[in-house]
Amino acid sequence: MVKEAVGAGASPPAYTDLPNRSPWVAQLAPEGPPRPLEADAAADVVVVGAGIAGIATTFFLLRSNPGVVILLERDRVARGATGYNAGQLTTYFERPLSSIAEEFGWEPAAEAQRDVEEAHGLLDTMVAEAGAAVRVERFDGQLGMFNRHQVEVHLRCQLVRARGGLTAHQCLVSEEAEFARQLSPELDGLYSVVPQARVQELLEVENARYCAALSEPKGCSNSALLCQQVLGHLQRTYGDRFVYADRTVVTKVVVGDDRVVVHAGAHRVAARHVVLCTNGFVDHVVEDAAGAPIRLSPQQRITGRTAYMVAFVEAPRPPTAMSYIRNTVIGDDVAYVYVTRRTYDRAAGTVTLTCMGGPEEIFREPVYESDSIFPGSLLEEMDEKVRPFAQPARPPGRPYDFHWHGLMGYNTSGIRVVGPHPRHRRLLYNLGCNGVGFLPSIHGGHRVAQLLAGHEPAASIFDPR
Repeated sequence: MVKEAVGAGASPPAYTDLPNRSPWVAQLAPEGPPRPLEADAAADVVVVGAGIAGIATTFFLLRSNPGVVILLERDRVARGATGYNAGQLTTYFERPLSSIAEEFGWEPAAEAQRDVEEAHGLLDTMVAEAGAAVRVERFDGQLGMFNRHQVEVHLRCQLVRARGGLTAHQCLVSEEAEFARQLSPELDGLYSVVPQARVQELLEVENARYCAALSEPKGCSNSALLCQQVLGHLQRTYGDRFVYADRTVVTKVVVGDDRVVVHAGAHRVAARHVVLCTNGFVDHVVEDAAGAPIRLSPQQRITGRTAYMVAFVEAPRPPTAMSYIRNTVIGDDVAYVYVTRRTYDRAAGTVTLTCMGGPEEIFREPVYESDSIFPGSLLEEMDEKVRPFAQPARPPGRPYDFHWHGLMGYNTSGIRVVGPHPRHRRLLYNLGCNGVGFLPSIHGGHRVAQLLAGHEPAASIFDPR
């Protein structure tokens, strides 16, 4: 832990509006000229969206299916949410696992959790087979909690893990917490009572408000760089049956009984199946052959939310990922704070990049512009309220090396959508950033590829409804 080092009477200067600058996009290699679709085409499968979901889907499709795959991207590879995310390897959902178990049953909940955790192996397969030179760092991260409700919710998630045969996560509760002896008896054996100093050491905070910590396997990687390098591998390896087109905007998808027609730019692509990997918040139309719209259930429909993050370079420190709950009741509108430290390669050398985020807002505009500014007022607020979690020794008001925002796709179910539409089986999805981090996108790509290869996985909480 480190103490704050700010001179007496020092006051941070106001931040100005700044360009949107992502550390992940900054590491991408030059892409060369755009390659838009230049003629009508036909394929076995069309994948829409070349972010981590689309790249993973395409990777596993080409490995397990002999047909032709066309990948369409409206911008350039990984320039959407993938290039403007938090870059975390985490396996928790956007709602408590215990809540998912209450809705679907503990077995489907535990199986979905296992599927996402096994995506670590799928990620390693992608990296190894593509020969990708992208850092993948793994470690135990921490979640900070400050009241009984938060601790009991997360311990009930551990009960689901235990029933499903999943590895338990360590939960430590401070002996000074007023609720340390009041937790439900059904949770006995799922936590340990320790000195408050131990909790603060794990959470790297001096604030005694945080009196419990949950340790979970986490990690960091640049999913945008991974996408770019895996795409290169796919083009080299499957050049006879793989086509990639960027700067090609999909405006309409028409799903018929015997085929799908994708309207892409000025051209059309006919295919047996289409997989939407667009983060779910785009301006295209999906309809059946009669022109009726095709939609998911209201709980699964994706809406946009803009997430804001900043980062600074500092002296080498061990990589980690930390989250700090700020809402009194889990699920309310107060965003949690997250901090990651990772090894970051740049032209001047290798450094530690410390990233922090938390603020989000609902996006209501027709089109998201990734090159729009980062508000100076928000940067000032993050410097004041989030920086102390990331590095309290960093004086306030200093400039940041990166400041970026990205459009994330959420739904009210809090669960990613993966698989075929129940009434239109030629239309498949791998979308939504629910299930924090990009491992669920990789699991989704693998599951879709299995489905289209003729293997029928068991029913899942991810199934479209």
